Amino acid sequence: MLVITSIHLVAQDDLKNLPELSLPITDKKLVIAHCMTNIIRYKGHKFEDSCDPEYYAPTGNITASLGGLTQVKAMSDSLLQDKTLDQAVAFEMRTAIASGIDGFQFYYVLGLPEWDEIIKAYFRVADQQQLNFKLTLCISHPGGSTEAAKLAELSQRLNGIFEAVGRNNPHWLRTPDGRLILYMWYGEQLADIPADKQGLPDAYYMARAYKRLEAATGERFACMLSINEKPGAQKLDQYLDYFPAVWMWTVSFLKDYPGEMVAAACKQRNRTFMGSAFNDFYTSKLLKRGTWDMYHYAKDAVAAGIGKVERKYITTGLSWTFRQMLEFSIRQDVPIINIITWNDYPEGHHLAPEINHNDGFALLLQHYKSAWKKAASPFAGQDLAIAFFKKYRHDVKPRPYNIPLESFQEDALTRAAEDSIEVVTILQQPAQLTINKTARQVPAGMAVTRIPLQAGAVQVAIRRDGKIVKQFTAPEPITGKPLRTDRLTYSWSTETERYRRAMLGDAPAAAAIE
Repeated sequence: MLVITSIHLVAQDDLKNLPELSLPITDKKLVIAHCMTNIIRYKGHKFEDSCDPEYYAPTGNITASLGGLTQVKAMSDSLLQDKTLDQAVAFEMRTAIASGIDGFQFYYVLGLPEWDEIIKAYFRVADQQQLNFKLTLCISHPGGSTEAAKLAELSQRLNGIFEAVGRNNPHWLRTPDGRLILYMWYGEQLADIPADKQGLPDAYYMARAYKRLEAATGERFACMLSINEKPGAQKLDQYLDYFPAVWMWTVSFLKDYPGEMVAAACKQRNRTFMGSAFNDFYTSKLLKRGTWDMYHYAKDAVAAGIGKVERKYITTGLSWTFRQMLEFSIRQDVPIINIITWNDYPEGHHLAPEINHNDGFALLLQHYKSAWKKAASPFAGQDLAIAFFKKYRHDVKPRPYNIPLESFQEDALTRAAEDSIEVVTILQQPAQLTINKTARQVPAGMAVTRIPLQAGAVQVAIRRDGKIVKQFTAPEPITGKPLRTDRLTYSWSTETERYRRAMLGDAPAAAAIE
């Protein structure tokens, strides 16, 4: 007689290596920027405290004891403060298009249903103005509660958006076979991972949660899994068992950049590797020391005081990291490049108009985008020069507002590597480049020239046949005596005045600290 002493039930895995995971993500190359949904200015809606211009000046506001809470000053604040929501989203999309961006993936979190009205406005205006611009969502760190409760909230809200804007709205970012491209940023937190996983990897339960969200919304998703660290080979393989595409977040471009391993695995597994690029990382956010616990309100940061706060930093080497990551995406011939980010001013990796970054990174993006798409350069027949620099040397201590600066991951470069004035030239013919009093011959095409960082004004000129072709003096000088910690990369170019007029009309240029 057969006696069964125990039974171990194994979950049915019907999600591994589904055929749809190998299908194309897009039929044309796109630049998609991560957009912080709520960081937008319009009448009755201010920026959050960590990028509110009210707290930018080092004196004359409640954060004077910190030397000013914010380190950024978005150009759109004064321009849009009396505009409607629809006018504001029109500005954001048109400015993004002019910067080389083809669409937004919206930072999308639990517990804030009022953000859905902003997202609906983007669709409404894109429809009305017939903008060639794609939109989708990025499910972001949906922690807390249970999977069932989170699915209930997400499905209700997503269905509300679908009903308002239309499931067949042409502005949705979809795959050629019709799946909605749904980004994830720590989006795996949607899933309940049981204590007894019945021999299945975490990735199975993550994928199952999104299949349940599909069922609750009547949609099909192509989920773009974010990788925020260097994954082991086994973990990466498990990700690719259940997800069609991956993208990197702000991972330093190290000698052994994890993107190399991830891209190779995607190619082997017939999955999609999407490129990513971030231009800077220096937070206006004031955080409790040794944590990512942010003081969300200016009054709380002031109450804590300088002795209990810090700012986070990644050494990006002026424009070096941005250029390296874009060049890597071109080498990999990726279908989508993700820009991190459009408007996360508090973390300092914004491409949107702001008086520190100005147009420098947007010009680089447009240059690389044309090369990636094998299209004509937007700068054909022109001469450009773009300067990038820090406002002071890395070893100079600000006084009196010396807020600690903490790297939160391994840096690709030393901070001393940023003690330069870097000028990127894009020239139609060779020319002489002068940076302050240093003259160098530079070739046609794109070239990068650096000289040691020195206090004073930054003056750049392009000369050909003894005549000045283009020149500028950046309104922000380099200082040897900084008042406060401020490691944002500053840029100015031969095109900045035209760029600012296009964004702001005749508003005068301003130095970073007024």
